[in-house]
Amino acid sequence: MTDGLILAGGKSKRYQSDKALAHFNTRVLTNVEYTAEQLLPFVSQCYISTNSNNNREIRQLFYDVTRATVIQDQEPLIDHGPISALWSYFQMTGNTHADLIVLATDYKNINKTVLELISNKNAYIQCSGEDLFTFCHINISQADFRHQLRLRHFRWQDILQAAQCETIPIANYKIKNINYQEDLQ
Repeated sequence: MTDGLILAGGKSKRYQSDKALAHFNTRVLTNVEYTAEQLLPFVSQCYISTNSNNNREIRQLFYDVTRATVIQDQEPLIDHGPISALWSYFQMTGNTHADLIVLATDYKNINKTVLELISNKNAYIQCSGEDLFTFCHINISQADFRHQLRLRHFRWQDILQAAQCETIPIANYKIKNINYQEDLQ
């Protein structure tokens, strides 16, 4: 059973407003809603990881979506990016193993065709030579994840390496990671 984990809990300091609640891909849907719409066909349940600032607003967006559960970063791993999201997933679900498609909300041009590439592989996307580590499918046990934390491996790339994720390069499609408002041009 593959679940989805949407990363919507970043601080968005460089962007200067919450990227999860911005509208990169459509004028109608926020990025977090668009990401969920793309991801839901590939997963049994979708977990949306938030921070304390945007949790309430994102929870309101998904109050009637049966296969979407909004979770908030859990102590002691708050503000550690995807690491916080995976920690919170384990804490909130009680699962001892994660089979997750992880997807950040700050990508422009994600779609179901690209999601199909990782739907059945333990891998992350590389687009035009750029590693998109937060566009991945990861299988990892809670015990292995905790072991990485004990080793002080707090970089998401370290977790992907420990989970033996491979790289899937795509050449003829441009997914853009938006960090600054100027990146949208």
